[in-house]
Amino acid sequence: MERYVVVITMHADPAMAPGYDEWGGTHTYMRELLDEFGKRKIRCLMFTRRCMQQLPYKEQYNEYCTIYRLTNGDNEPMSKTRLREFHSQNVKQILEIINKQGRLPEKIHSVYWNSGRIAAELSEKLKVPFVHSIISNSRGRVKRGAYEPVPDREFYEQEIYDKAQWLICVSDDEAEDLISLYNVDKSKIVVAGQYIHESFVMPSHDANDFPRLNSTISRENQIAAAEKYNKVDQIKSSDTFWAQKAFTYIGRMDSNKGLEHIFSAWNSLYNKYKDLCPPLWLAGGSIPEIEDIRSVFKKINPDLNTLEQQGKIAWWGCIDPCGLSTVLLRTSVLLTHSLYEPGGRVAVEAMCEGVPVIGTPNGFAKDTITDWYNGFLVKFGRDEELSARMEHFIRQPYLSNTLGQNAVKSAREVMNSWRFIEKHLECYFDGQSVPRDEIDAGPAPSQKQINLYPYCKIRYSDEMIKQFVRKFTGCDVEQFEIMTGKNKSSDIYIVRCNGDEYVVKKTYTRIALSPMFNPVLKDEYARNAGKMFETELQAYKRTKNPLLTGYDQFHSLLLLKKAEPLPITDVDTLKSCIMHVLSNSQISDDERRNYLDIISSNDSPDKIVSRLNNQINGFFFEPSCCFSSELRWEAAREMLDYNRSSIAECASVLTDCVEHFSAAAERTAPERLCAVNTDLTFNHVYSLNGEICIIDHEKTAIGEPETAVADLVHDFIINQKLKKAELPELFRALSDIDGLEIRNLISVTAFWFFHDIIVHRALYLTTLDEKLNILQALMEM
Repeated sequence: MERYVVVITMHADPAMAPGYDEWGGTHTYMRELLDEFGKRKIRCLMFTRRCMQQLPYKEQYNEYCTIYRLTNGDNEPMSKTRLREFHSQNVKQILEIINKQGRLPEKIHSVYWNSGRIAAELSEKLKVPFVHSIISNSRGRVKRGAYEPVPDREFYEQEIYDKAQWLICVSDDEAEDLISLYNVDKSKIVVAGQYIHESFVMPSHDANDFPRLNSTISRENQIAAAEKYNKVDQIKSSDTFWAQKAFTYIGRMDSNKGLEHIFSAWNSLYNKYKDLCPPLWLAGGSIPEIEDIRSVFKKINPDLNTLEQQGKIAWWGCIDPCGLSTVLLRTSVLLTHSLYEPGGRVAVEAMCEGVPVIGTPNGFAKDTITDWYNGFLVKFGRDEELSARMEHFIRQPYLSNTLGQNAVKSAREVMNSWRFIEKHLECYFDGQSVPRDEIDAGPAPSQKQINLYPYCKIRYSDEMIKQFVRKFTGCDVEQFEIMTGKNKSSDIYIVRCNGDEYVVKKTYTRIALSPMFNPVLKDEYARNAGKMFETELQAYKRTKNPLLTGYDQFHSLLLLKKAEPLPITDVDTLKSCIMHVLSNSQISDDERRNYLDIISSNDSPDKIVSRLNNQINGFFFEPSCCFSSELRWEAAREMLDYNRSSIAECASVLTDCVEHFSAAAERTAPERLCAVNTDLTFNHVYSLNGEICIIDHEKTAIGEPETAVADLVHDFIINQKLKKAELPELFRALSDIDGLEIRNLISVTAFWFFHDIIVHRALYLTTLDEKLNILQALMEM
């Protein structure tokens, strides 16, 4: 007989489907190993216990793998905590079968601690090294607050970990447990990850409903075909029906999975949003287990039966990978909330399909999820925080798509780093030791581009960009680079031709963040590329900006001369920038008249801003209403109410701020109205041949002069770390600039600090104490 391996998995029979009763990911793990062994023609004897009388004692799983089911008790399902009662019996049975093979196995591979005890004893008897898959560890469970039913388990584990040649972990988080809690040498740890079923890698259709081709072509070619042949560019409405999806939980129906906390968080959102709250789908579990969880849910909401009848709560039961993949296609965000989870492959499966994940910092979730990049991490039992993170997806349904694009990248990266089967084979056949794979997500970039109907991504070829540059420069492109920096809201290309450098900016439709913290225009989920491009183009033309070299309105392309960032580190430079901005802000009489007609109405801020955007071309009026002294603090008051549950810690200060500046607000004199860039930060101030130039004019509105420069003052205070006592001196220095009203400048600057605090509380769940202090100081001036 050729060489072979022995796999001992007394708890997990590969015949069992995950998600039903105690059957879980370990059962899937065993089936995946056998499938991969068969593909690679590797002989394997797998030992488990016979837990159903209908299953055979010996089964030829495939041409190369044989399953032996040993008798432990009455051949019926039993708790895995009882397996140790049959330890000696199992050692004897396995030894007899191995001795009949004619040669010893290459390696013994044990899975979970009960099997590890058997492998350690067989290893000593046969002088064959063994490798061990952890699955979960007692000390890690107890550390996180989970109940441990076998108190002496940890001592068996320590012995197993000390004796094993290799220890196979599914995640970096699990490996860290072994090092810190069991003093294991990290050189013997292999992080192999887990197998991800093809159904999640290539689901039945993509995010925009183009079906998977029944072909062996690569994933990349599948994507290319979808981009070319999908008919989603035939847009018939801007309705959000395709973005409306469910909250979904996938896994076992077990109290340690945090289901009570998931339902509590969802229920609080349902009470707040009623019919607008997405449904909660739960996949997994047997009917008796589902009934047990339902009884827990009923204690939280006695009307559970009504919610089920209305389709707000749906139980999918135990379904296979293809079924789960289909469920994920209509999922906004996957919810996992395990108290302890060494792996948790469902998080990676969801990310493969472009579904962001809200999980606890355990296992794969801890290794792969970064807040605001591909999902969120919430500690176990923090229902309010979990609810706040889920609420983001209600207020902004396209957030699922923008985070989901990053989720796909994360899943691909982690799967490439795992090399699941290869690392197992290296352990079996003394391949070179594989070091632990580290995933460095870095700071979370703000993914803003939407690629979901009706806002689908349109790719431009490099050649098309080069032709655009050639049209306006008259020369061929010598160098071409696509910028990949974080926090981008447009595609940026750096090109060089004839010794000069240019920037090509391609504006794309992107997610609107404001609905997540601002009720003004809260149903406008996207910033339209056409509107943004037209606003910026008109601003460049209006100010005769020397950067503008050419443009293509049909494709939303700008060609700009490349300038250098202008550092603003002193008051004199700040004043120069302010004076430059104020000298380039003229508007026409018609624009002024139209603005005044709309702003003077007694409508709500929401209706006024909507009318401004619809009726005045060439401008974009921010939902923050920062441009208007009449609307600014009225919108701020609405933001307070909209985020009341998030701002409890600082509500009194923010309320005082709104009342203080509202009382002092005055109507803007018509002759003072001008064009104002409501997003003029330090990042947008550049220099070309010694001349100040401003970039990014997509948020140019009509308003008072102070609005045009308050963001610069705001940034100066933060970057220079000015203290409370230094603020009066700063505003005195600015008071000699013609056209500035200092009291109003203080009000607009205070608004931006107020806005910062609201955003950080609503989106990041943090309070900016230093900004609160600045806000209070501005109120006292």
